[in-house]
Amino acid sequence: MKMKKKILVAGLGNLLLTDEGIGVHVIRELSRRDLPEEVELAEVGTASFDLIRLMDGKDKVVIVDAIISDQSPGTIYKLTPDDLKSGRRKLLTSLHQFGVMEALQSAAQMGNKSEIVIFGITPKDYQRFSTELSSELRKSIPKIVEAILKEIKKKSGKVEPLKSPKK
Repeated sequence: MKMKKKILVAGLGNLLLTDEGIGVHVIRELSRRDLPEEVELAEVGTASFDLIRLMDGKDKVVIVDAIISDQSPGTIYKLTPDDLKSGRRKLLTSLHQFGVMEALQSAAQMGNKSEIVIFGITPKDYQRFSTELSSELRKSIPKIVEAILKEIKKKSGKVEPLKSPKK
């Protein structure tokens, strides 16, 4: 019997708008890692509505997206949905067709009880058309990946070190 994946790591953002695609870039980097079997990676892109379906049956959901902030580009925030509800922080997913908060609220209304962790990264440029990240965000990817791996380890109960990137 195939094990159901209980941890979802979802990368959001528009790959065509420079740093706005940080979530998808992080998922691609994570896909090069040997992750525990119960982890599912998803390139959600701008289809935030898909989170509702992807979250179904998950114990933990880690969301990665750009976040509007007055801090320097590459600053990483670890947030909860309550942090976003307070209005103190705003994910760039509000630019997407259906925002993350709407997706999380819809999932909760449908009975989803997943633990939610959001990693927001301050972009340098999210209005110029380019599939390349700014140098500041490229440099922040290892820190983001490490933070996500810690969250995965916490939930999966895996105590052995996770392996290096696949070549």
